[in-house]
Amino acid sequence: MYQVGLVESDTHIEYFWLALESFSQEELARFIKFACNQERIPQTCPCQEGGPDSAHVPPYPMKIAPPDGTGPPDGRHIRVETCMFMVKLPQYSSLDVMASRLRYAINCREDPLSG
Repeated sequence: MYQVGLVESDTHIEYFWLALESFSQEELARFIKFACNQERIPQTCPCQEGGPDSAHVPPYPMKIAPPDGTGPPDGRHIRVETCMFMVKLPQYSSLDVMASRLRYAINCREDPLSG
């Protein structure tokens, strides 16, 4: 799940999960739409390898990667690669900044690609 040297204990990764935990169901649905351009996370079929225990494991789990480029983290936007379900996450300085940037991303109507 964590790419290019990121680990679960990184402060900005913890902010990311805390922010998502605070979201409403509607906001979580918008996040999924933003991150992978799907209405919901795809589920595997129990008849595929792994049997019934794999029924709720997404075939392409979300990946969290560092952002492209450089610059002050708090001034950067979260980017995604929807085909890979990859979130490129800047190292925001606080939970408030993380939650604010996530909400901006999932509610952005200016982007013609946001559907």
